[in-house]
Amino acid sequence: MSDIKNILKCMYFDKNRYSNFGSVIKSLEINGFRGIKKLTLNINFPVTAISGLNGAGKSTLGQLAICAYKKPVTAREYKRLYIKDFFPVSKADPAPFDNDASVIYKYETNDSTKTQDVTVTRIKSSWSGYKRQPERHCFYIGFTVYIPKVERRDISVYGGKDFDLTERRSVDHSVILKMAKIIGHPYDDIAFQGISHRARRSEIGIVERLGYSYSENNMGFGEGRVLYTVDMLETAPEQSLFVLEEPETSLHESAQYEFAKYLMEVCQRRKHQIILSTHSSVILNALPPDARKLLIRDQTGVYIKDGISTTHVRSILSDGQFKGLHICVEDQFAKVLLSEVIRAKRRDILKSIQITDIGDKDAVRQAVEVFKKAGLNVIAVRDADVGENIKDDLFSFPGNRPPEVEVFQHEEVKKFLYKEYHIDFDWLIKKEGISDHHNYTQAIAKEAECEEEVIRTLAIKKYIEIIDEKFDPLITNIVSKIK
Repeated sequence: MSDIKNILKCMYFDKNRYSNFGSVIKSLEINGFRGIKKLTLNINFPVTAISGLNGAGKSTLGQLAICAYKKPVTAREYKRLYIKDFFPVSKADPAPFDNDASVIYKYETNDSTKTQDVTVTRIKSSWSGYKRQPERHCFYIGFTVYIPKVERRDISVYGGKDFDLTERRSVDHSVILKMAKIIGHPYDDIAFQGISHRARRSEIGIVERLGYSYSENNMGFGEGRVLYTVDMLETAPEQSLFVLEEPETSLHESAQYEFAKYLMEVCQRRKHQIILSTHSSVILNALPPDARKLLIRDQTGVYIKDGISTTHVRSILSDGQFKGLHICVEDQFAKVLLSEVIRAKRRDILKSIQITDIGDKDAVRQAVEVFKKAGLNVIAVRDADVGENIKDDLFSFPGNRPPEVEVFQHEEVKKFLYKEYHIDFDWLIKKEGISDHHNYTQAIAKEAECEEEVIRTLAIKKYIEIIDEKFDPLITNIVSKIK
């Protein structure tokens, strides 16, 4: 999983972006739509996941993004979308946008230091600026892109006894395997069968598995939506733009995770740009911090925080239980380390604090800003290699390296691992070729044939026992912040 993330990051570096993805959207500057004023969405990864509480404006951002390109001159049966398609004016909504509403689209160019900027603005009763946009196929996958045919009474249902079969479109075997991995069970075959009834024509998905065949008329919503979404991503022209609305709908958690992996993989192969709205912690956590955007709407307006997600906000703001202090850390290892330090040195304050793992150093810093703005008493404890900024309530662990390195590279911890599990840490890391310290625990647990949680906790406890007093300044700072 980390490999595909790193590959995409490299492909999306400024110097590589245009050659790989063409004139992708680099940023949108939005002003005057549904209460959104002067908001900039910077896009830092081929897949961008926008989370936020209901009503924050996630769909607004996606809808404006899908209007970023004009129809390619070579396109035939393709219709582009315009702002008017998503922001209709009526008696119920006389002003879904301001009179001077505008969107500034910034596109990547073959000069990584320059962007192509196009402003689409409201002039009297129409929108101006579309003609200057670059060309690209754009596909909006909302909730109506797949409605089960039994619910919309398609000709395959009401004309079930009378329709004629027309052309059959086969799905490539490699794509079938991808669909199967997402859903979680194998398919023998997948195809789209053309049908006609009188003057009407349609297409129906048909799958074969476990020796029997069934069409989408007898398919669940989640399975059918994945079938159509993956088919669109695989058959659309390369370097297309896709906007997906809450793709987790009707998918179990494993399917959500595999779908997020698939989105990154298809971007690597087909050079698409994908923007999605989501409430799924599984999807958000499967993507790197560069892909995550948190949209917040409060009495001061609408703003974006990079790298953190609704999941992290909800874990602190929901629940209704009072905590004297909220502490943000980078990852699960840091969370366990801090918990065990406090348990060893000040067990009495455990019930007064809540520790939440957020993401990388930038996500932690931004999370502290968000939670303070929400009126919470919050600090951060960052990795030692990042350091501290006490005036902003950003503290750090002792040492000068990431906590996994500080713990497992300590000579006494190495001796402990050898004594308990007969594992030579240095030899193991060299043998497995592990350069990423985040993989230390997994490698040791695999070699010891036990759970990662056990290795992590025992090694951390040994480390705390060894350096003991070096944690005292951090504990003192934490205690002083409890209200």
